[in-house]
Amino acid sequence: MDAMLQYATRRIVELEALLLVDVQVTVWPAEVSMVYSQIESAGNLPAHHQRRLKHHINRMWLEEMPVPSIVTAARLLAAAMENYA
Repeated sequence: MDAMLQYATRRIVELEALLLVDVQVTVWPAEVSMVYSQIESAGNLPAHHQRRLKHHINRMWLEEMPVPSIVTAARLLAAAMENYA
């Protein structure tokens, strides 16, 4: 069973590296900061999750989603990221 667990763990790490966007440190627009400040749990996330969250907020902003929808989606995303912090 140990070998199967190790294999599963390695596979999860491989898939996570493929799926999760590696976001470099950047200067975010004021709109991203405004939405990010409304996400209560965002400051508790590790730095790499905070950068990814800001990246996704920025993408939604650029796609011209309504701000309330961005806030709702960002809250849900932050909650999901807390599970993997």
